[in-house]
Formats: sequence, structure tokens, C-alpha cells
Amino acid sequence: MFATIASAISACIAACGLFFAWRQSREATLRRADVLRWAEDAIDQLQTLLVICVLDEGELEPTFEREKLAAIMLTTSTLAERGRLFFKNEIRGDGHGQDKELAYQGYRPKILDQLVVAHQIARHWPLANADDRKIMLILAQDAARTFVSLAQQEVGRSKTASAVTKRAGDGRDLDELVKEFNRARLEQGSSFARARAEADVVVVATRSGAS
Repeated sequence: MFATIASAISACIAACGLFFAWRQSREATLRRADVLRWAEDAIDQLQTLLVICVLDEGELEPTFEREKLAAIMLTTSTLAERGRLFFKNEIRGDGHGQDKELAYQGYRPKILDQLVVAHQIARHWPLANADDRKIMLILAQDAARTFVSLAQQEVGRSKTASAVTKRAGDGRDLDELVKEFNRARLEQGSSFARARAEADVVVVATRSGAS
């Protein structure tokens, strides 16, 4: 009788352990998925800002640029606040921010700092002078790269699914690729160009038949 009861208790304990382990695993998976979606939205904004900063004045239509910057300014502010759900401020015991609401006491996480910097760049870029824009460009680049590096540590894979994708690239840029390009391939053209040419022929033939 005692052995039967002991076995039942052991089984219950094991079942409870499995349940709690499953729940913790599920919560971790859900959190990772939520952080990943948030990080993807943030990267969109940071990279868009960086491209705007890289382009020379006049390369983007002014109205379009202003609209994009306004959107970045608003979205990065929202993303920074959403990020507080995942990353808490660090309390260092020096009383920093102790007069604020609980979520704002202490020091803001570094990953959120990058969004705040991006927000401020987007806000001040339109009226910034040439020298300040040079500085802002570097800061925008730093913010984007720092964010991706931190987000990768948080939600990135530790290992790739394939050994092929793990291989390092050669780091060549467009100038090098153009210089080393096999000119013989120009005779064939791209598959997209061939498909478009074939489509144009079909359109012309259809119109000729209709007339």
C-alpha cells in the first residue's frame, strides 16, 4: 500500500515538473518571438534612417524625405516604449531617476538607447547644418550596428541550420564585383530581362492580331 502511494506521489511530482518545464519553455519561446518581431520593426526604422543620412542632399524628393523622417521619429519613440516591456532599466543604487515611475527608474538599457538616438536624429536632421549631419550620419550608423549586434545576442541563432550558410563571404563591394565581372555573361543578360523581352513580344503580337 505504502509503495503504491509513494509511486503515485512520484508520478505526480514528475508530471508537475514536466508541466512547469513545458510552461517555462513555452513562455521563453513566446518572448523570443515577440522580441524578434519588435527587433525587426526597429531595424527597419534604423536602417531607413541610415540610408536617408547617407544619401546626398537632393537625392530624395524633399517632401518624401520629410515624411519618412517624421515617420521614423514617431515610430522609434513607440518602439523604445514597447522595448521597455522586454528590457528593464538597470538600478545602480545611485538614486538615478528614483523620482520617476517604476519602469523609468535607473538607467535605460543600451539596446533602447539606439532607438532614442535614432528618434533624435530624425527629429533634428531637417534643420541640421552640414557639419552636424556628418556627425549624425556616423551616430546613425553606430546606432543601427549596435542595435543589430545586441538584438542578435538576444534572439539570434547560435548556430545556422545549414553549414553552407555558415560560410563567410569574401567582403567584396559593388566596385570590385563590376571590375571582376565576366563580360561574356552580358550576351545572355539576366533572366528578368529575357522574361520582360519575351513579354513585350507577346504584347506586340497580341496588339497586331487585334488590329
